[in-house]
Amino acid sequence: MPLKKQESENEIIWQIPEYVYRQKDVSWRWLSLIITIFLIAFAAWQKNFLFAVFAAIVFFVMNYMANQLPPIWRAQIDKNGVSLKTPAGEIKKFYPFEKIEGFWIRSDYFAGNEKEEFKELVLKIKEKISPFLKINIYPEDEKDIDNFLSKFIPKEEYPESFAESLQKMIGF
Repeated sequence: MPLKKQESENEIIWQIPEYVYRQKDVSWRWLSLIITIFLIAFAAWQKNFLFAVFAAIVFFVMNYMANQLPPIWRAQIDKNGVSLKTPAGEIKKFYPFEKIEGFWIRSDYFAGNEKEEFKELVLKIKEKISPFLKINIYPEDEKDIDNFLSKFIPKEEYPESFAESLQKMIGF
């Protein structure tokens, strides 16, 4: 179990899994196999060999990824910005507040019918390819993180995208 938040006046540090792991049962695997067989049959009917290969590769990659446990990240917010580090402290990503347009904390972070054990901190980054950074936070830390970030960047609601909704629906 990762360490919970360590807080001082000038920084907030916590360790959290990169994503919420959901155990895939046998029915999930059978359903993915049936969909893949349907897609390969459709590709054969259309005489599209490349699509059939693509469908097979997606099937194997999804089933491989379904067994992977999430890596643990050490998140840190201080007066300079937001950084994501390995548990050993090696900085992987750093986002200064000048590159962050705003933030939102999703309190109603659901997956299926069950409420998640984490909430989601959404940061809008000034990048075109990947404009949102999502970091899991513990529910009891929401107020502290909100108050700290409000000193540096504006709070603005960011709705969940269709791709995120679909990802949660299929269990990833």
